[in-house]
Amino acid sequence: MSAPRDLVVELSGVNKWYGQHHALRDVSLGLAAGEKMVLCGPSGSGKSTLIRCINGLEAFQQGDLVVCGTRLDGTQESLGAVRRKAGMVFQNFNLFPHLTVLENLTLGAVYARFEPEHRAVERAHGLLARVQLTSQTFKFPGQLSGGQRQRVAIARALMLEPEVMLFDEPTSALDPEMVHEVLDVMEELARGGQSMIVVTHEMGFARTVADLVVFMDQGEIVEAAPPQSFFENPTTARAKAFIGQISHAT
Repeated sequence: MSAPRDLVVELSGVNKWYGQHHALRDVSLGLAAGEKMVLCGPSGSGKSTLIRCINGLEAFQQGDLVVCGTRLDGTQESLGAVRRKAGMVFQNFNLFPHLTVLENLTLGAVYARFEPEHRAVERAHGLLARVQLTSQTFKFPGQLSGGQRQRVAIARALMLEPEVMLFDEPTSALDPEMVHEVLDVMEELARGGQSMIVVTHEMGFARTVADLVVFMDQGEIVEAAPPQSFFENPTTARAKAFIGQISHAT
């Protein structure tokens, strides 16, 4: 099976179990180049498991998953090909604490992609300017705020020049006042045409940026619709209850 040319991510009937727990149930989705998809739903609904399967961090047992033209088939070759084309941003940053901000960005480019160091450094400076962190270039992660660390993590993922960016709850570990600085960077990426799949509870971001909002519960897709339709006219009782809880909380 090969992905259609206009799809950067395609899932067909994906199932995953953790022992007896059925974590993903017949998930089928497609993300076209340049599209932004937001995955939302209650805790434990399978959102993070799904995005980790897309990047090969979790194995799935049934179905087909094609990322940037490569079918994830359990081989190291397919895994390496996917990770070269799909950038991943985690909830807890996953930066190397003993390396400076600049070194965190250039390490993979130099040692995994064999990019000349001067070229990697040049690109890193450009990306740090893009995420407004030029003044932090030679600091270590422990000297940065949570919002700054997450922006470094985004810049590091962009060093791969990815076809698709995957975000797994990128603001959930941040203090409220730091959330906006990360969302601002993500919105700028979206405006620039970056293909994105974002697991988030930030529904304002979903309303503003998403082309498609996917609501999950108990490992399955309950509803998938453009943001206006999803938030204003949900068609399922579970989605209506979820949106009602969000509205009550805000």
